[in-house]
Amino acid sequence: MKLRALLRDKDVTEVAATLELIKPGVRELSSYLTTHETKKKGDGKSIQWMSDTEYIWEVVRFRLPESVVEDALAKLRGGLAKGEESELDSDGGVTRETEGYVAAIERVGRFTRVQLEAMQSLWNWQATCRNAVLCRTWLSQDVKGIVADPAPPGLFLGKVLECWPYTPLHGFGFDLTYADLFCFRHSAWLNDNALRAFTVFLSTYKNNVTVMVPPLKKGKMGNHILAPTSLDEVACGIEAHAFVFMPVNFGGVHWGCIVVDREARLVKTYDSMGGKRNKKRLKKMASELLAGPLEDEAYSDVEVTEPKQTDSDSCGVFACRLLWTCVDSEVPSDVSPSGVTKLRWAMLHKITTMKRS
Repeated sequence: MKLRALLRDKDVTEVAATLELIKPGVRELSSYLTTHETKKKGDGKSIQWMSDTEYIWEVVRFRLPESVVEDALAKLRGGLAKGEESELDSDGGVTRETEGYVAAIERVGRFTRVQLEAMQSLWNWQATCRNAVLCRTWLSQDVKGIVADPAPPGLFLGKVLECWPYTPLHGFGFDLTYADLFCFRHSAWLNDNALRAFTVFLSTYKNNVTVMVPPLKKGKMGNHILAPTSLDEVACGIEAHAFVFMPVNFGGVHWGCIVVDREARLVKTYDSMGGKRNKKRLKKMASELLAGPLEDEAYSDVEVTEPKQTDSDSCGVFACRLLWTCVDSEVPSDVSPSGVTKLRWAMLHKITTMKRS
């Protein structure tokens, strides 16, 4: 399939719709998006949304700069098109009331909402392809040379290059795609879906359950951190399982974790960077567990202080490793830079090869 020939002279909305329909692999998608025309204009120009249901849109064969597209759509979603707050649908998007709006960008032109959203999709896909290429490089240059069997990394490498990056991985109980897993590469922070996918693998040991703690905002520590629903989940979980795992997302930039160990009667807290603020928050959450669902069970809390990460982005990997050690005695213990590379690959390999219902 030759995407350039297929999509030549097409409006940007047709380009986005066609790509989503045929779902090309990363290699082909990346090659096409790299050459798709981008107009380097619009930065710093005024953007005015206006209602024009009679507007006859012109074919747009290019993308505006990503920052311009984001700014224009943010203004629409913020209500500047109508001088008031726009109504959002259940997914957080703008309702159909805004479909008749056109963005007039100073000295650039007029663009419909659909055209700008198509541009945004192309930018998002290009960023995903970039992450896929980085993951491919990591697999071929870093992983294959240090693992005992280079065949599995090679097989996954082929999938990375040839599949549509948003191909769903079924059987995890939530929406997961290959794109979510590209962050297992070196120097990348584990996103929520990647970490959650690993806890699904951990659940195959049959002796644990995971309670995900919503992201904690910086500086926000009121009377209670854990929601009543989380406390209820812990109470139910520890009755039926030996361990309750609680990955904790600090503001979308750092991972810590809590382990409730039923046999040892311990609540273990762990922050691989040892930050004072985050340790304080973990301690407070442990106290809420001890005063709540574990009040009558003679539990105590303990801080796990080792191992410490030596980079800035492997906190999720270290948190997952601690959870893994609770259920498996053969978890890799090497946390040197090369050891972390092996650990990242081991986690990715477990996720992509586990038996799923």
